[in-house]
Amino acid sequence: MRPGFAVTNANAPAVAGISARLHGMPLAIELAAARIKLLTPDQILARLEHHLTLLTAGSRDLPERQLTLRGAIAWSYDLLDEGARRLVDRLSVFRGGCELEMAEAVCGPAEELGLDVLEGLSALVDQSLLRIDDAAATEPRFVMLDTIREFAGERLAGRGEADTLAADMPMRCSTSRNAPHLT
Repeated sequence: MRPGFAVTNANAPAVAGISARLHGMPLAIELAAARIKLLTPDQILARLEHHLTLLTAGSRDLPERQLTLRGAIAWSYDLLDEGARRLVDRLSVFRGGCELEMAEAVCGPAEELGLDVLEGLSALVDQSLLRIDDAAATEPRFVMLDTIREFAGERLAGRGEADTLAADMPMRCSTSRNAPHLT
């Protein structure tokens, strides 16, 4: 994108920060690298607050789902059934992930969601839309990458459920022993 660009001692921290912020996702890094023709690494890193709007316009010879990070996530999201989509959307309220008990309290009940929360979490892990953080001290945490979380949060708002879920949060969480880490 910029033939004279080289990683130097001066820009290496920003380059490493970009990679870390994008969780090492190859498509996201490629899309960020495309911005180097207009922005410095420090400017790219500063603009990564909203991943989905910055990371667009990849190589034009790729399938449409790979032209933008939003397109890649939407393609995976569209493969889910409606219950799994609602679960992903609702999980977006957690910054830093959540344990099973909190996911069940906030995202359920199964009758409302259209699927069992545990089964849905398992399917989302299998499809790489969630990760399990085994480093948690007590029980595993289900963690969503920031880019997926941003996308799902937009969908939750589009469904008109964001405000309702936020208003119901104290009631839904009153039986849980852990406080949620909400956005």
